Amino acid sequence: MGPGETDLMAWIAIILLVAALYLIITLYAAFDRWAERKAHGTPLAKTIPTLLMIALLYEIFPLDHFSVLLPLSAVLVALMADWSRFHLPGKMSVDADDQSRPRSTKGAEDA
Repeated sequence: MGPGETDLMAWIAIILLVAALYLIITLYAAFDRWAERKAHGTPLAKTIPTLLMIALLYEIFPLDHFSVLLPLSAVLVALMADWSRFHLPGKMSVDADDQSRPRSTKGAEDA
């Protein structure tokens, strides 16, 4: 290649790299949605997606220069969220469908 000429192979490699990265993230998102649906109501409903995200980050980006305490703290926060959801007294489980439906007060007025 001479000066000022475009390297076609470099552009093809960049396009393939971006397409591969997009494919990996798309497949991970589909798997994460599936895992979230399967894990709904289980003791590790938040921890499992957190572990999957950390694994994806370590696969795609070189995270060797970060402290191991960073992903460890994310896992511990997810574990505490799961633990508190299942072990605190007086827990309330409100689904998104329950919030969108208006509550009827007709039964309370008749009583």
